[in-house]
Order: sequence, then C-alpha cells, then structure tokens
Amino acid sequence: MSQLRDSARADSRTITVTVTLFADLRRFLPRGADGPQRYTVHEGAIVADLLVALGIESGAEVTAAVDGELAGRDTPLRDGADVMLLSPMEGGAAAAGEPTVSGGSGQGTPWTGTATGTRSCT
Repeated sequence: MSQLRDSARADSRTITVTVTLFADLRRFLPRGADGPQRYTVHEGAIVADLLVALGIESGAEVTAAVDGELAGRDTPLRDGADVMLLSPMEGGAAAAGEPTVSGGSGQGTPWTGTATGTRSCT
C-alpha cells in the first residue's frame, strides 16, 4: 500500500523554472504580465514539455537556452532553471562555421529561459 502512495507522490513532483519570452513570443505571456515568469512543470520535463504548456505550437521555430546554454527541445529541465525563448530572426547569413537552427522536427531546436511570478503548467 505504501508503494502505491509513494508512487503517486513521485508522479506529482514538480519543478519551477523561470521563463523569459522575447519578441513575438511575448504573446504567450499571461494577460497583464511582463518580464520573466515562473512556471511549475512536472519533474523530468524537457523543453518541449514547457513549450506545450506555454501553448507554443510543436512545429514553431523557436530558439531556446537553458541556464545560458543553447538547448534542444529534448533538453531536460531542472528545478530553478532559467529558460529563454525567442523566435529566429529573418535575413542575414551565418558566419563561416556558425551553426544554424531550424524548427519543425523538434530535434535540436535550441531553447532558453528566465522568469518571475509562479504559474502552473502541469
């Protein structure tokens, strides 16, 4: 019986991440909110889970960073992580040897974030 309760408790564990949305992604901020926002997601969540919780389409091109490092949609989130999300800019060209990122497949798309004011996304 205690295993069942322990299992249920483990399933309900959450983490809090701070998310900063830039440029046109700011439309996903809660009404009246400004600046970084704190979101609660399930323990073991990845960047893709956070995007879904924010209402960002799975095929949307988004650049992400977690704790200051470029991140893919499959990057795990940790409690207290800073996530920054922005849409890629149009125009220009990458310098020689500079990486480029495209969305759609959900593979390798970078993400990042920071936030204040806790919101639940579970």
